Amino acid sequence: MKGILQTKKDRPNYYIVLDYIDETSGKRKRKWITTDIPVAGNNKRKANERLKVVLEGYNREKTDFSKDVGFTIFISEWLETLMHTLAPTTYDGYKLVLKVHILPYFEPKKLKVKDLTPAHIQQYVAFKLKELSPNTVIKHLRNISKCLDSAVRQNLSLLIRLRE
Repeated sequence: MKGILQTKKDRPNYYIVLDYIDETSGKRKRKWITTDIPVAGNNKRKANERLKVVLEGYNREKTDFSKDVGFTIFISEWLETLMHTLAPTTYDGYKLVLKVHILPYFEPKKLKVKDLTPAHIQQYVAFKLKELSPNTVIKHLRNISKCLDSAVRQNLSLLIRLRE
């Protein structure tokens, strides 16, 4: 994956443009990410540092995890890859949910990503609904879902058994 810094006409910030080949279609794609670093001033060095960090995060996400990777390890790594693509407050909120709710529930179960089933997710939801509001639990599910989507994109073998 390659990346460069760009500016847009009438926009005050630097943008990171990622150039990559889509694994499913085989076509070349571009992704624009705002850095929230102003073009005005002496900020090009800061923007280049951000570019380097974002590229490292995307390359880490593309690393091949072993098929026996634990779910808690995978979701923690997944969140770290998002650190520089999310607003700091969003990242902090996701990290808090992970640390306080998701990891303490799933760590004792020692589940591998490939062994995770809808039944495990339903048990998590039922357990969390005893102490949290439905809207809060839905937010937890969104993060878990995004993480599992990332696992699928990385070609992990998810054996989701629907009849459990």
